[in-house]
Amino acid sequence: MRKILFLACAFLAHSLNAQLLLNDDLSSYTATQLSGQGSWTNSSSTYGGGACASFGCSNTKVAAFVQTYTNYSSATNSAKTIPDQDAVGRNFTLMAMPADGNTFYFSFLVNASAVPATTPGDFIRILSGGAFNTAIRIAFQNAAGGFKVGGSKNTGTNTYSTTVLPLNTTHLVVVKYTYNAGSTTDDVMSIYLNPSSAAEPTTADLTISSGSDFGSTLNLDRFQIRTNTTSIPTTNITSFKAAKLYSDLFNTILGTSETANGKKEVKILENPISSSLKIALPESYNSKKTVITIFDTAGRKVFKESYSENINVTYLQKGDYTVEISDGNQRFSSKIIKK
Repeated sequence: MRKILFLACAFLAHSLNAQLLLNDDLSSYTATQLSGQGSWTNSSSTYGGGACASFGCSNTKVAAFVQTYTNYSSATNSAKTIPDQDAVGRNFTLMAMPADGNTFYFSFLVNASAVPATTPGDFIRILSGGAFNTAIRIAFQNAAGGFKVGGSKNTGTNTYSTTVLPLNTTHLVVVKYTYNAGSTTDDVMSIYLNPSSAAEPTTADLTISSGSDFGSTLNLDRFQIRTNTTSIPTTNITSFKAAKLYSDLFNTILGTSETANGKKEVKILENPISSSLKIALPESYNSKKTVITIFDTAGRKVFKESYSENINVTYLQKGDYTVEISDGNQRFSSKIIKK
């Protein structure tokens, strides 16, 4: 009992201290056009980059494509991107720099199946107070064996990491932007590829300091997926987050019993687990409709069954997993460790 209370208190502390500016894994959306769902839009008069205009253009759609990364997210939906679509975007809580701080983090999960060999266009843009005020550009470059991630600040030639990421694999990309007050050319952009959740890496996979900053101050408040060109990758992309601190991007709590507002939550009664996974549902869950799904660190589904209080997991290999518990109306996910 004391162990459960400790985990609950830890979760409460994490929830109250976390300052996520954005957290959208698309899981509440239907498998239709993304624009018009939640805060997403393709209208350039708000947060988007433009609706379909050319012949053959298609709208970006939500797809039932699962992506999981330990301690970061377990998403059941992704946005399916292909070249020559509408350019969708959405807003997030304003990050005014330097008033709100000097560091900003933006992250997402992506599984790319094709990256054109042509000169890359911006795949993702993070903007400062307007649909055309680009502060951060993210692009994918074709490479032997996969692709490279890179980009630039407001202006400048795209620079790419030396790390080649394989296709058809889920990757976590974290972009850090550091504001410096000296001039409008001294801000620094760093990119971490598949980083650890334990602590921010001491060395980035890519650091970009060349080029011009958007301005002497920034008001980061929106981003766009720029799929309205022929030079962007074919991907499934999801689990978009933005934060002031690296640690806020990750959930390292092993189980929860109550949220910060007092609402009862799912309980993982023992963690790490050995032979059985013990789950207690709150009254708000419909136990007859609840399904338990377990994913490995590569996002592969290794278990799916109807709910029971004790689930046999003796066949699982030792390691980290993500368990997802859903009754169709509510969804809970948590890291579990098989010992």
